Amino acid sequence: MFRVLATGLALLSLVEGRVITRAVRDRDTQIIQATNGSRAERDSITVQAPGFSWGVAPVRGVNIGGWLVLEPWITPSLFEDKPDWVVDEWSYGEYVANSSNPSEIINHWATWYDYSQFEAIAGAGLNTVRIPIGFWSIIPLENGEPYLVGAYEYLKKAVLWCAQLNLNVMLDLHGAPGSQNGYDNSGLRGTRQWFSNSTNYARAINAIEVLVTEFTNASYSGAVTSIELMNEPLPQSSSDIGDLRSYYQDGYALIRNISAVAASNGITVIIQEAYQGLAAWEGFMPAPTYQRVALDTHIYPMFDHTYIQLSLYDNLRWYCGWETDLATANNYLWTFVGEFTVANTDCAKWLNGRGTGSRYDNTLNGTAAIDFPGDCSQRTGDPSAWTQGYIDHLAQAFETQTWVYEKASGWVFWCWRTEDALDWSFQAGLTYGWIPTPITSKPHGTPCNYSSFITEHTASAANTATRVTERANVWVYVSGVVVALSAVLGAALV
Repeated sequence: MFRVLATGLALLSLVEGRVITRAVRDRDTQIIQATNGSRAERDSITVQAPGFSWGVAPVRGVNIGGWLVLEPWITPSLFEDKPDWVVDEWSYGEYVANSSNPSEIINHWATWYDYSQFEAIAGAGLNTVRIPIGFWSIIPLENGEPYLVGAYEYLKKAVLWCAQLNLNVMLDLHGAPGSQNGYDNSGLRGTRQWFSNSTNYARAINAIEVLVTEFTNASYSGAVTSIELMNEPLPQSSSDIGDLRSYYQDGYALIRNISAVAASNGITVIIQEAYQGLAAWEGFMPAPTYQRVALDTHIYPMFDHTYIQLSLYDNLRWYCGWETDLATANNYLWTFVGEFTVANTDCAKWLNGRGTGSRYDNTLNGTAAIDFPGDCSQRTGDPSAWTQGYIDHLAQAFETQTWVYEKASGWVFWCWRTEDALDWSFQAGLTYGWIPTPITSKPHGTPCNYSSFITEHTASAANTATRVTERANVWVYVSGVVVALSAVLGAALV
């Protein structure tokens, strides 16, 4: 149960210059993270992203997770020394408001991402960053909302950096008033009060208005090319779905009315699939009435009781199965995967929320046990504890997913960096080799070509202690059709 303060706490002072440094428990780089650096230093750097245009080339991007919207599993160091009830940004604000040390969050904003991080993103060959932001950083707080404010100034800095680096920016309203899903990534865990609330609806529209008005300003050089109206809304009734559809249409109208650029060449308006399935949005907001509309879906097998039990090999097959649905959806709205990762488990500490366990090893209360639980120590944390076979699988998972998602309009990986959960870190993937250089290369062969996968799978199996549920799969081509012959403990796999 959350405590409610009488007033919100405003943190308006910003940390400038290059004085502050912070030791980051980030083993993928094992460095002390530098701060912003001087303008002269930034102006001397010539690294640039390859550029991108909606509808012309695929999105190849990364999420700037855990920065302007806190998530305990991305930066556990911000939560570990606090009471158990501090589980999201709302309760974090409550706790800090009652303490005398508001500098921690300011230091986090100033150091977790700086110019050098965006420069590295551009240098990796990515063309887009998706930056989550909460409503509390954009519009005034009301009714004692305890959120800490000040992140918006860092968002402005980030967009200016991206303009210099030729990175396209996708702004994402990650947390809506009242919470749109009840998850900690919305800023408020355990309640879902955005739906059927006219005040919360209007405040979300207001937040979009502020974003559009600010970032269509010429000083940002057109770096913001798209705005996502809401991240992962969770409707639970036909009335909720009606509210969400109206919100998407109102948000689109607002953006078009504010932006002076013609709709055919303006901000791309992104709607989120909202756990409804891609087909649910066919025929919604169609051209030519609506122009430059994109549909975002998130693909995470580890949060499903069935899919988390797939063998490493069948996990790749499952990704391949998305090709048709994504390509079909892309015919009516630009469709991209706005969040995905290479991890195939929910082993990352607090991934399911602070104080919770994992499905993979049967430590998550309130969920059905899986038949053959695994060992999370071999799936997350320090890669030196992982088998080469698992690292090879992460590489194949990246190559397969990016290949499949580019059959539609592309992908945005979650996320660029983490403190401990390196299986979710793009930066760590580059460091340890499961993300190739260049990022478009396919060292393991053409994805979803199962006859070429079998050699890789056989070699991988020889080097890894696989789970009891690992299936022996043999793939053959019969008149161009792939036939799978599988055995699970002697039983045929359908």
